[in-house]
Amino acid sequence: MGGEYIGANYDLAKAEADKIDAQIIETLKSGHSFRVEAGAGSGKTYSLNRAIEWIQEHKWSDYSRKKQNVVCITYTNAAVDVIAERLAKDSFIIPSTIHSFAWNAIKQYQSVLIDAVTTNPDYLPDEGDFNQVTEVAYTLGHRYKENGIQYLYHDDVLKLFCLLLDNAKFRRVFADKYPLILIDEYQDSYKPIIDRFIEFFIAKGVGPQFGFFGDAWQTIYQSNKACGEIEHEKIEIIKKGSNFRSAPRIVQLLNDIRPELPQKSAIDGFDGEVLVITCDDYSGVRRTERNFKNELPAAELRTRLNTIRAKIEQNTPPDENLKVLMITHKVLASQQGYEQLLDILDDGLRNKEDPFLIFFADTIEPIYHALDTSNTQLLFDTLGIKRYPITMKSEKTKWKTLYNQLTEVRTQKVIDVLEIIIHSQLIPIPPKVDGWYRLYKDAPETMYASEATIQQFLQLDYAQFIAVRDFLYPDAQFSTEHGVKGEEYDNVVFVISKGWNQYQFETYAPMITGHATIPKGKEASYERNRNLFYVCCSRPKKRLFFFITVPMDAAFKAFLKTLVGEDNILTYQQFMEMTH
Repeated sequence: MGGEYIGANYDLAKAEADKIDAQIIETLKSGHSFRVEAGAGSGKTYSLNRAIEWIQEHKWSDYSRKKQNVVCITYTNAAVDVIAERLAKDSFIIPSTIHSFAWNAIKQYQSVLIDAVTTNPDYLPDEGDFNQVTEVAYTLGHRYKENGIQYLYHDDVLKLFCLLLDNAKFRRVFADKYPLILIDEYQDSYKPIIDRFIEFFIAKGVGPQFGFFGDAWQTIYQSNKACGEIEHEKIEIIKKGSNFRSAPRIVQLLNDIRPELPQKSAIDGFDGEVLVITCDDYSGVRRTERNFKNELPAAELRTRLNTIRAKIEQNTPPDENLKVLMITHKVLASQQGYEQLLDILDDGLRNKEDPFLIFFADTIEPIYHALDTSNTQLLFDTLGIKRYPITMKSEKTKWKTLYNQLTEVRTQKVIDVLEIIIHSQLIPIPPKVDGWYRLYKDAPETMYASEATIQQFLQLDYAQFIAVRDFLYPDAQFSTEHGVKGEEYDNVVFVISKGWNQYQFETYAPMITGHATIPKGKEASYERNRNLFYVCCSRPKKRLFFFITVPMDAAFKAFLKTLVGEDNILTYQQFMEMTH
């Protein structure tokens, strides 16, 4: 929580945060289990690191002498690495993902594991030999059997850990080895494990002390049995009441959404801005498809969103970034014009694995940009060469010709761009791309991906590859609403639109403030919508723009009026006519 903040807001928020960190240390000393409820921007990671530092400094002799370990379970390998960097080489504190931790706790109980995987059909291997299982192992997270060794799937490890936790003898050994367990992003933890920690240890006042750090309202991965809020009378609740990310106006909105966890903004000198932009001024025909009922036509949505973006950029400082949050990758791809490319490549696109995608995004587009802006350094870097690539007049002519040809064919098909590059002989063609090009020439009906032939793939508009680049790179302006958990941006456009039946913010958001009642049996849907709504509203540091593309009923209008005030609700046309 760096020193760039100065002023009354920062001083108040910092004093509050320091008080909470001291309370966490006192609770650690007491031996009671606790939950740190850390709303967005409150400095959860800072508090967790302070706790780890205190444990490292004050508990070394206790735990090291008994050969005990403190475990800090966190959600990703990247987070594990960050914590590990702060620890002494021979530290008794072990940062770990839940899968690694669970496996290390159970792997020596081979007879129990072998019995489980051979008698329970849930653990049947997808592939492998017929040898008798003599060992159970966990390496890559794929379930298969080889030479009598059964390898486990990721979730198998968690289920087997639960199986062993049901055994009193295992629990005694486990509790003796791990006297203190810290869990980061607790709300995303595997519910069956947390339920057992509470039932066997916390409720009985025995075994490890637990410290849960997280935020129940940031549970957005329902499908993986995430536990969400953890409650028990023997778990002390510590609420973090500062926000070191967002300007006061945005924090006020978060407090209105979530009055039971009020925050103080630490930001001085900039009050912040929240605006709602509606499409009430659109009188044309709306879409009728099931998941898009009453949505703007795709072309209209694209036009409006692009002009809103341009206006925001025009009216904000050039060093500020802008993020547009859209409901799904499919909707985002439709908005950006690469829907067919996403349909064909699917995860190969998200994971940047496709050879053509890599070649066009990492080589061709940077080269075109270098030629377009006469940036020879970028040309050098992209080609990976030290020698100046344009020395003779003839070479200069070749590059100039390539630039002119690319300017023309970038508006055409993928194959047109590829053939211009191949014929220029100025840019090395990756072997995989070359191989597929030969198949295109010799056997165009060869399947490429997702039921598309290589011919169909290379007949796509090249514009789709240009558009997708905006999604794939870290400075991309667009993201899915799920994709920004934990992130922060100066300015955010939160698009409330159709496209995924699991999310209907216009229906569920008013329930957050009581402007609509939660229907019986819809509690899980409400919570899912509420949490993602909160995550999106809490990303901006300075300005939040709601762009609502769907029709609004009375309850949704009343909800928005309460949040932002009537004067801050504008139609698209009114927003575009604003002078500041």
